[in-house]
Amino acid sequence: MAEPIRCPYCRQRHMPRYLCDPAKRVLDEMQARGASYIMPTLELPDPIPAAQLGLGFGPDDQLVSQLVVQAATIPHAGIQHPALILTGRSPYGQLPYWLYAAGDTELRATADLVRDMAELAIQRAG
Repeated sequence: MAEPIRCPYCRQRHMPRYLCDPAKRVLDEMQARGASYIMPTLELPDPIPAAQLGLGFGPDDQLVSQLVVQAATIPHAGIQHPALILTGRSPYGQLPYWLYAAGDTELRATADLVRDMAELAIQRAG
């Protein structure tokens, strides 16, 4: 009888299951892309210092000219956990890197929150 394995896709221990070669290749490529830390970037048009527009909370606040969100994994107790790396560029250079580590459920809730707030901003602006 087969022994339980640590699944590289769901990070849980379960009995081995078999995928067809094309499905396994897609999952392997997605996993490799996530581990490469080379993820899509959304670049906004020309950077604008927020203070010039009367925006922000203080004179050092600024609009982001490039937002970078990267998928990451963090090893803990021999298990990889999901995380996000948030950074970007402003008119004054590179922004700091913020690491947001969370469980699967919390990370999905964060993605939902960002989507909901983006939709709210779009609705209010329109």
